[in-house]
Amino acid sequence: MRSSTCMLMILTLASGLVSASSMSENGSTNNFGVGGLVNLGNTCYLNAQLQCIYHIPKARDLIIHSQQQKSQKRTQTQEMLGLAHVFSNMQQNNSPSSSTSTSTPTTTRVLCQVLGINPYEQQDSQEFWKLLLPELKSTPLVDLYQGAYEDYVAALDGSGRERRREEPFLDLSLDISSGSVLKSMEDTFGKPELLSEEEGNGWRPEKGADKVDALKGSLLRVPGLPSILQLHLKRFQYDWQTDTMSKIKHRFKFPKALDLSTICTDIPKDQDPLTVIYDLHSLVIHVGEYGSGHYYAYVRPDVRTNVWFRLDDSEVTKVKFREVCADAFGGQSSQNRESSNNNKKKGIWARFLAFFSGDGNAYGYGGRTSCAYMVQYVRRSDIPMLYLEESKDK
Repeated sequence: MRSSTCMLMILTLASGLVSASSMSENGSTNNFGVGGLVNLGNTCYLNAQLQCIYHIPKARDLIIHSQQQKSQKRTQTQEMLGLAHVFSNMQQNNSPSSSTSTSTPTTTRVLCQVLGINPYEQQDSQEFWKLLLPELKSTPLVDLYQGAYEDYVAALDGSGRERRREEPFLDLSLDISSGSVLKSMEDTFGKPELLSEEEGNGWRPEKGADKVDALKGSLLRVPGLPSILQLHLKRFQYDWQTDTMSKIKHRFKFPKALDLSTICTDIPKDQDPLTVIYDLHSLVIHVGEYGSGHYYAYVRPDVRTNVWFRLDDSEVTKVKFREVCADAFGGQSSQNRESSNNNKKKGIWARFLAFFSGDGNAYGYGGRTSCAYMVQYVRRSDIPMLYLEESKDK
């Protein structure tokens, strides 16, 4: 239960958000720098996800300027006020107009108090955002992330009987056994399952009807594609025999540009091809094992450039995309395995030099247990809207 002190704090902050955010009204709201967030104990999961959200200018703008939307009849939720307070402070602390090249890390203490979060308790980064987003009560913000796919079952007896249902989503959970995002999505949305009467799992079209052979599957169509596509990689699995959860560290690759033209088969000939192309924007990394470990993020603030940052709580480091891949794909590439095997054949001194020069490190920044847990893409055709450039063109 939230305390009355916390309520008073948020109401006080609300009046200050407008003046704090007004600094962006006369200029581009996406011309801000990159800064870190303070880890209050075990809030790395929250920090990593917030960095991915903050660096989408449209999402940031909707959150910070939520108090200025006079057309809204109801007051903003405490959750939205708390998040707006954090983002406003990030915007001020990260301003590139600062005379120094470094920025002051921003605290999330107010947001944690509003949400009733124990800062010393580790949580799941993907679940955190998925649960928080609806609580913000912002339809425009939800619309950026929400998409929909179609579940169907279709009889194979020629009767034309079928059942179709639209399923909304805020993220898509992908099995990583295929080895890549595109293959996993093709398996999910392109390969229907056969329900066979002979094998005892046929489909019963209606109550009292005989079971028939049918195809069961899911379809991802162009109208159901969101502006911001979050992919949740299923890195944790349950073992029924041992009754335990474990982390899967297998190699799983994702492209910088994701083309869904082979997934969405309903693309009209006159459709803008950019509507099915997504550009990699950010990702959340998990290091460690199930139930413990550490989260941090990689972000490309402007997807039209190749400038990447690693945001590990208060530490901000500019990195190359190959460093992102080395840390995020998981496992070892064949090239790294060969290099690692060659280093083992060298003498101790040669291996020592190779390690400190970076040649002997077969893994990325987080080590052998690091891998992407959440991957975020932005729709290329929506870049003008997401980067607040539509209003400038009008």
